[in-house]
Amino acid sequence: MTKLCTVPTQTVLYLTITLILINFPTKANKTKSNSNEKNSINEGIKRFEVPVGHLRRNESSVMYEGHVLRMCAEDLRTKGIIPKNVFFNITTMESCKRFVGVANAAHLHHKIDAAVFFGPGCNEEMLAIGRLVSLWNIPIIAHMSGDDILSDREMFQTLGSVALTSASEMARAILQILKHYSWKQIGLVRTTQDYNRLSMHSLEVLVKSHDIKVNKYIDLDQYMTPEQILQSGYLDDLKGKSRIIIVELGMDLYTAANFMQAVKLAEMDTFEYVYIIPWLAHYHEHLPWEANNVDKKLVQSSFENAIIVTAHGYDKGFVDAFKNRFSDYTGVASSYHSTIAYMSLYDALYLFGLAVRDILLETKDIESVKDGKKIWNKMTNRNFIGQTGQVLMNTDAVRVPSYAAYSLKNGSLKIVMEIEAKLSESSSCKKDCSEHVIKEIISNFWHSYDGSLPRDIPDCGYDGSFCDYTKLFIASGIAAFLVVSIPTVYLIYRREKEKILYDMPWRLPRESIKLLENAIGASTKSDPSLARSERSGSVMGSISSRINSKLSAQQAMCNGVKLSYKKYKQTRNLTFPKKDLIILKELKLIEHDNLNKFYGICFNQQNEFIILWILCQRGSLEDVLFNEELKLSHNFQVSFAKDVVKGLNFLHSSPLHYHGCLCLQNCLVDSNWTVRLTNFISEVIIGDRLRHNELKYIPRCGEPGFEDGQDAEGGDKKDDNNLVNPSAMDHNASARKKYIQLAPEIIRELVATKYLPEGSQPADIYSLGMVIYQILFRVEPFYEKEWSASKIIEKLSFQKDHETILRPSFPSKQDGEEGYNLQLLSCIEACWLELPEMRPNIKKVRSMVNSNLKSKGGGSLVDQMMKMMEDYTTNLEALVKDRTAMLEEAQQQADRLLKNMLPQSIAEDLKIGKPVLPKLYDCATVLFSDIRGFTRISSTSTPLEIVTFLNDMFSGFDAIIAKHDAYKVETIGDAYMIVSGIPKTNGNFHVQHISDIALKMRLFVSNFKLAHKPDEVMMVRIGFHSGSVAAGVVGIAAPRYCLFGDTVNMASRMESTGVANKIQISETSYNLLNVFFKQFVTTPRGKVEVKGKGECQTYFLEGKDMNRR
Repeated sequence: MTKLCTVPTQTVLYLTITLILINFPTKANKTKSNSNEKNSINEGIKRFEVPVGHLRRNESSVMYEGHVLRMCAEDLRTKGIIPKNVFFNITTMESCKRFVGVANAAHLHHKIDAAVFFGPGCNEEMLAIGRLVSLWNIPIIAHMSGDDILSDREMFQTLGSVALTSASEMARAILQILKHYSWKQIGLVRTTQDYNRLSMHSLEVLVKSHDIKVNKYIDLDQYMTPEQILQSGYLDDLKGKSRIIIVELGMDLYTAANFMQAVKLAEMDTFEYVYIIPWLAHYHEHLPWEANNVDKKLVQSSFENAIIVTAHGYDKGFVDAFKNRFSDYTGVASSYHSTIAYMSLYDALYLFGLAVRDILLETKDIESVKDGKKIWNKMTNRNFIGQTGQVLMNTDAVRVPSYAAYSLKNGSLKIVMEIEAKLSESSSCKKDCSEHVIKEIISNFWHSYDGSLPRDIPDCGYDGSFCDYTKLFIASGIAAFLVVSIPTVYLIYRREKEKILYDMPWRLPRESIKLLENAIGASTKSDPSLARSERSGSVMGSISSRINSKLSAQQAMCNGVKLSYKKYKQTRNLTFPKKDLIILKELKLIEHDNLNKFYGICFNQQNEFIILWILCQRGSLEDVLFNEELKLSHNFQVSFAKDVVKGLNFLHSSPLHYHGCLCLQNCLVDSNWTVRLTNFISEVIIGDRLRHNELKYIPRCGEPGFEDGQDAEGGDKKDDNNLVNPSAMDHNASARKKYIQLAPEIIRELVATKYLPEGSQPADIYSLGMVIYQILFRVEPFYEKEWSASKIIEKLSFQKDHETILRPSFPSKQDGEEGYNLQLLSCIEACWLELPEMRPNIKKVRSMVNSNLKSKGGGSLVDQMMKMMEDYTTNLEALVKDRTAMLEEAQQQADRLLKNMLPQSIAEDLKIGKPVLPKLYDCATVLFSDIRGFTRISSTSTPLEIVTFLNDMFSGFDAIIAKHDAYKVETIGDAYMIVSGIPKTNGNFHVQHISDIALKMRLFVSNFKLAHKPDEVMMVRIGFHSGSVAAGVVGIAAPRYCLFGDTVNMASRMESTGVANKIQISETSYNLLNVFFKQFVTTPRGKVEVKGKGECQTYFLEGKDMNRR
């Protein structure tokens, strides 16, 4: 029994194309079938060719794209990126002209077995070809098409893009500018042109998802003159609602020129207004104010209130360099717009070449180059320098451009900030692991009185309503009251402050302090949780155990807090002058992520002076850097250096003003691998007490002078201040290493007075240079001299005039090591200048370190992890909205597809979950038709001509059916099947509807002309039969509405045994017409042999005579 299923016209059209393309005979397939051997790229000098398909736009301006591809292919071999015996065989065909690119893509696939496609340069054909090559598992790289839908990996599984015209990435760059200046309320000027408006839709969606309010939308025709814009009243509405205005009137800067002139005429060009103009595509070589037919001065001045954002790949330096090389290679001068297209195409092939290199290195098999998904994977998450600058590919193999923001000054555009694209290195990143980071190039560039950009809401509001002068009078009265009350309050405040000062909140009772055993491993003995962590076998536990085994800090507990301490012997009771009380109070209050917390002092009890700080479990930076078992990555060193700089920067801007003894030993590492400065100021206070013999130093375990059997509560020991005594310096050389890191002026006073003097900020800068030096190179200062610490101190303190100033030398770069920036090394040398006033301040050092010493992630090690979590949380809401919108759109598409595949009543039942049971219809009429000579016509026509021919004819048939109560069941090739009376019953009228349709179809075909064969006479063969038919939905994954029964077979036989340009009907249909619809004219044909039926009487339907009833 014959079974036929319904398929919509559009689906049949795609199916027909696919069948033709799949069965296209190819030489490549034959070649593959004859060889199962693996083609190794190491087979001597054997030549291997990789077929490359290039779909060129049908424009004379880019007719030399093929030359650009060949130039890039030569460069790839010359640079050794691809082996010298691998050649890219480039075949160029046209595209972007009535979908000819689709047919040419099929030709390139089936005829030359293309391993990759480049182009086309138009979105319409890229969308179609992108789907096809995904089915074929062939990569395709877009270089001009910037449609956001191309990043849909479910639809385009092998598509990559190096285009600079991505609207979504431009939107992300503008969002970073808004966030950078904390602009939360904006105005949006949009174009009414559909294409440009669609390209900027990404920005509107993005700003809303980041809580940025659009106060006013203005929709303008981008071709309106400045006077028309001014007369429209739109600018008055904008003036009352916004000061930060994004102007998105088109892809090019020229589209904003009229609007900016209107702004100037409306006097909305003051410094209170900022106009942000996205410049997506560069269609002109000259800027708008450089054109010949404009008032240059007026247009130029109108753009002075604009921040223009564009991709870095459009830089004139890139374009001019490539234009010159292109001219040398081809002998042809290219236009500005053509050169940009050529540069992107070059980068596209270069990206493919890098992917080919990686695949060949991995597999050694030339055939692996034709695995589209493998090639696509090699195009993701990579970064290279192309003709358009940095080419950064994200996880979807889509380019993430870097942008620059320009401001017009004195007739030229100046870069004021860079919006740099970066890839996140986090393994937990799932989707679009790229980000944009703003770097200010010029600060305070705006034409306000202080150079700063305005706020999004003026101080007095958009209309001045926020400024109420009645409040001024109230404020004056309050001010008068304050003049009287402030001195009184100040006196009270000062008295309370004095009370807090002399209460000494930093003083600790001795009974609250428990000094712990200072043996190796004490830290883990006193903290079982830490011991368990170290035994866990984790990487961090292993590192911690190595460091803790060398911890040099003495440990104590106070109120449940683990502390480090230094203990001195008191010779008499101590008193602190007010200056020291203020310092100690500030020490207690000061807090920063890179400063160790001062806990307090215990004194005048049991003849002991104990100073306590919060314990950092990983010890000092010296313990970490000079532990040879630790392999620290570059990121650790960068993080350490930046932590030290940040801590010192905070100290210099605090009431304490300086550190006083900055060295590796006074830089501690906490459990989060954050460096914290310690012992700031305190060593100066202690040194003063040692100088007056009020304190005595107590040697620790392992130091000279320590008595065996002495525990943590040890008694009186030697002092530690005689630095000029060589024997004293030699016996404790390891403890003296910190002194060689101090500034020469500090060392000289230290040697002269035997005590640490008061410090200074320039002295800290010198020590900072020493600390950064040791962090970067992991060597001690003056390591090359092999001198003792006491000799180095002597050389530094007694420098002779004729001798070269003694400073550390930079180690030579070892093989495989990455050298450091010369500017960074120069900064370190500047910190070591002999004259303190010549050394840079901490802000300059911090700026140099931040700009020249960068980790791959940015920030501290923990900051990088936290920032990733914050970004994920911020983007989660937008991601949910996007997914919801995609789900709703998919649901709508599914509904439309279902209604095209099935009768509407059946589709509605399936949607609501109602079961659709098979049904037997007592009587319906089924019609079949086919085209005479279709096989002959097909053999002399191209696949595209056949598809066009069938589409035109079947569209005419569809229009005829739409006017009758009938349903198109199926089209297969040139066959066409219709039924009436199913699923909607219509009595006996089904035979009338089918008869009318058959007559109109015959008439339509007789007048039909083939576009490519206008002299061909078209004829159709039609047959129909009436009878009972079973119908129902078959299948779950792809349901079809199918007809079953002898009536279907008989209708098919009526067509197959029919005569060209005749409508053959069965005796059953004839009887129905003869009884109920006599206006139809029929003639008997006679007996016809029907397969499975024998001889049957049939008739011809000749026409319709409305006079017969």
